[in-house]
This record gives sequence, structure tokens and C-alpha cells, in this order.
Amino acid sequence: MPIAFYCRAKPQECDAFVIFDQARRVFIGYPLVRRGEAYDSRALSTCLVSPTCLQEEWEAHTAGRSKREFTRNRNFVPCVTKGSIVVIPRPSEGAAYVARVTGPFEIVNAPPWTQAYLKLRMQLGLDCDDDSCYHTGDVAQGWPVDEYRRIDLSRVPGWLRRSFLGRSTYNQLPPHPLDSQITAFQVLEEILEGSPRLEAPWTLELDAIKKRLVDALNNPCAFENLVVELLQLENPGELWHHTGGPGDGGIDGVGSNEAGEVVGLMQAKYYAKTAPDLGSLTTVGRRPRCYTAVFLPENPEGPTDGSRLLCLDWIASAVQRHWRRLPLALTMRIGEGTR
Repeated sequence: MPIAFYCRAKPQECDAFVIFDQARRVFIGYPLVRRGEAYDSRALSTCLVSPTCLQEEWEAHTAGRSKREFTRNRNFVPCVTKGSIVVIPRPSEGAAYVARVTGPFEIVNAPPWTQAYLKLRMQLGLDCDDDSCYHTGDVAQGWPVDEYRRIDLSRVPGWLRRSFLGRSTYNQLPPHPLDSQITAFQVLEEILEGSPRLEAPWTLELDAIKKRLVDALNNPCAFENLVVELLQLENPGELWHHTGGPGDGGIDGVGSNEAGEVVGLMQAKYYAKTAPDLGSLTTVGRRPRCYTAVFLPENPEGPTDGSRLLCLDWIASAVQRHWRRLPLALTMRIGEGTR
């Protein structure tokens, strides 16, 4: 069954999408050179070990070597079948490039785009020592694709956009966090087939609000800001500020009274199966109200220190209550109509 996956197309720090596009392929790096053989960029199909080889051959060439990335390639390659969809995200362009896999995994023996790739690395001021760093091998093993089509990131739901973040070079895209029947493959297939994006109807239905929140919030900072806004709306007599960032000490929101005294602390976690405790952060002096906000999963285990858990149910209910004064509600079409 075909899957949907992303690939950063940045082998050894080089943005090589132009090579992927021109070759109409998607590549995975970390080529494995056969034990006892020299790397030869003109004979890659013989000097590299394919992740699809028999187990006996695989063990013979990986024994005693650091196996993490090699094993990851071997486990992932069988998951990608003809018809799978690959996404290459480019947030700096506000876009992603999407294509369908059209054939099996292979190692291209002497890639005709080798010199173009090495020239690109040179232009970007990156290492070009192919013999030592196996650069050609990085753009030799992978799958053919039909063509890359540019789509605006705004067409990709937030729960998928979040998967594009991080350092992993590639990975399978997850299903919808609230409905496992909605797969990344289905969503991307609809986009590729040109299904029109229907304008979302205005709603105040709680389950619909939850799904729209998951579609809209794709990073921890956006979640932190939303929770601070909701705490401000819930407590209009207080002053709430977002404090999340490097060196925040684990506190993402602080509420004070008009005298400047701290009356509330909030820590937000985009994903946490068990909500963290705030007790160790609030042991000096008078203890203010403490909140732990968790976006996903929908029903995490609560904190054990007496902090109040703000889970997705609470967040959706608060959005429902305060939609008239919440800018994000307008974006998500939550409410009774235009304001």
C-alpha cells in the first residue's frame, strides 16, 4: 500500500532540490560502501550495498560498523511502493513540492547529474570531496517520481506541516492525530488531484473546533501564544504575557495583577502523554495558580502537583466561549459568521 513521506532534499547541508527536480527522483543519503571495496562514483551499483539486499549480505557489510542510519534506510525503503507520495517542504518559500513515486528503489550506477550536484555544492561553499564524503552516493539511491508540483503550504493541514519540522532527513507522515482514518496519503492525494479547497463553514461545534485547532496550530510557539490569549480572556482583570523561548525556565506564560504581583504561571507542551509538574518551579515564596497546557494527545495524564490541566477539551471550549475576541477564531471560521 502506498504511503506519504517527506524528504528534506538537503544531503550533507546542501539544498539539492534542483537536482531532485531535474532528475525526477527522490534520494535518501547515507550510502553504504561494500566492505573491502573502494568507493567509485562511476560504479555505484557495484561498490554500494543496496538496502534491499538479502539479510546475509547486509549483515556481512554492516557488522562492526555504526548502523543507525544504514538500518533506518533498510527499514524504510520497503515501505515506499509505486504510487507513494513524497513531499519536499520549503517553508522559506511558503511552499512544498509534491510528487508520486513511479518505480522501485534503485541505485543509479553513474548519475548523469553528478557534476551538476558537485558544482551546486561548490557554489554554496560546501565540501566537494566526493571520494571521502560520498557526495554522489547521496544523490544516487532512491526512487523515480513523475514530476514535482508546487503547492502552497496553506493548503497543507497544520498537523502535517508540523511533521516537516525537526532534523530528520526523511520520514513517513502520520495520520490525523484525532482521527486515524484520515491519512496523510489521502490528504495529499486530494491536493495532487486538484480537489478545490472548500471554504470552511462557520461553526461553534466543539469537535469541529478541535479538528480546526489541530489543522491550524503546527508549532509549539503558536500553541503557547493561544493559551496565553485564552488565559487573558478567562481572567480579564489580570495581565497575561507570553514568556516562552530560550532560557524561559520551563514557563511559557505569566499572569500578574495590576500591582505587578505574579498570580499565575503556565507551562505548555505541544505533545506530552503525561503533563509535566510545575511544583519544582514554584516552591519559593507564595505559590501562584499553576497551569499545564497540553495540546496533544487529546487526553493526556494530568500533573500530580496540583497544577490545573488545560487539555484540548478545555482549549476548544475556551475558543468556543471567546471566539468574538479571538483573532485565530476568525482565521478558523469559528463563530456565527463575519464580525
